[in-house]
Amino acid sequence: MLELAFIFIFLGILTFFAKKTSFKKGMPLFLAIGMVAIILAGCSASDDELTKEEPTATQEKAPKLSIKSEGTFQSDENGTVTISGKTKPTAELTLVATGQPNQTTTSDAKGNFSFALTEVPNDGTATLMTTWKSQNETKNITYQANPAYKAKLAKIEQEKQVAEAKRIEAEKKEQERLATEAAKAKRVEDARIAEENRKAEAKRIADQQAAAQKAREAAAQKEAEQRRQASTEQQPADNQGEMVYITATGKRYHFNQNCRGLNNSNGETQVTLSDAQSRGLTKCKFE
Repeated sequence: MLELAFIFIFLGILTFFAKKTSFKKGMPLFLAIGMVAIILAGCSASDDELTKEEPTATQEKAPKLSIKSEGTFQSDENGTVTISGKTKPTAELTLVATGQPNQTTTSDAKGNFSFALTEVPNDGTATLMTTWKSQNETKNITYQANPAYKAKLAKIEQEKQVAEAKRIEAEKKEQERLATEAAKAKRVEDARIAEENRKAEAKRIADQQAAAQKAREAAAQKEAEQRRQASTEQQPADNQGEMVYITATGKRYHFNQNCRGLNNSNGETQVTLSDAQSRGLTKCKFE
């Protein structure tokens, strides 16, 4: 556009001066100068265009970060989901998956990357984020649990429930057995204590009866002694006709048939005191 402007201006000046007589003589020179000016203007315009286009031709377009991967991934029969794709080389990547710990990695020299989610029991979603040369890119993906792995987990869970039920049943039976043994041991202990109490009570009663018998015997002996003394005092000292009790093998004579000295005899015989003394018998020491 600038070159055309110069040309129109030049032609206008040329037309103006062509009407003058003095200009006609210098016309060839003026035309030569004009042609040189036009050529120079054209060269200048070409140089400007080249100067303007050179930065556009040499300027490199900055590469844009992107993530190339599948939108849905499926786990294998072992429950492992492999999430892979491609991005810029040596880019930093982070995977945020539902119910899984966050993972980070760096793409290789060709931009390849891979993540592994293990023991995935159910379907889920994940967000894949990458950073490269101050650029960030995010992609949402989904993953699906393998039906065979789901069935395997269901079987394992069922087996766990069966095992837990058996454990609870065995624990219940063990508790019942221990309770039965404890009750039996308590019954045995109660019976032992009751028997000891019975024996103690029987001994107490026997001791009480023995003490009462001893007291009765002592009272009877005392009463016999008192009767003997009373009888002795009433009769003359040389009265040898008083009756006493002797045994076949005994060496004592007894005034009282209930004397303790006669407890072990097989039978008593009643004789006169003089007869007993003539046989060498002496008075019982208990009387």
